[in-house]
Amino acid sequence: MKARNTIAMVAIAVMLTACASLYTATCTITQVVDAGMRDWAQLSVAGKTSYAIDTAVIAAHDRYRQSCGVAQAALIAYKQSGDQVEYVAAISAVRAAADGLFAIITPMLTQTRADTLKADLQKASAL
Repeated sequence: MKARNTIAMVAIAVMLTACASLYTATCTITQVVDAGMRDWAQLSVAGKTSYAIDTAVIAAHDRYRQSCGVAQAALIAYKQSGDQVEYVAAISAVRAAADGLFAIITPMLTQTRADTLKADLQKASAL
């Protein structure tokens, strides 16, 4: 149980620093992901997840953060060149990583909460 709490606290700390400097659309995706991660952390701390689920969530969140890093670099290049092709592709990768993370988290939530997060993420995908 103590290991699970430690995992949850580390994940929360990491989550709060993810993708803070991207454009509004990306920040919106980040806000939705942060909300989902808070929901997962509450479930984990309450003992309503398993070590396997916690490990999968952390790994999926790591992939999400990595895609945010790529998107941030693409944003910088876009600002310098005006060519948005790589940035749009990077945002799509961020969205796909968020979808993968939510595929793990949302089955543990109430249907209403899961639907809200999915709808918010869908809205956030627009540039």
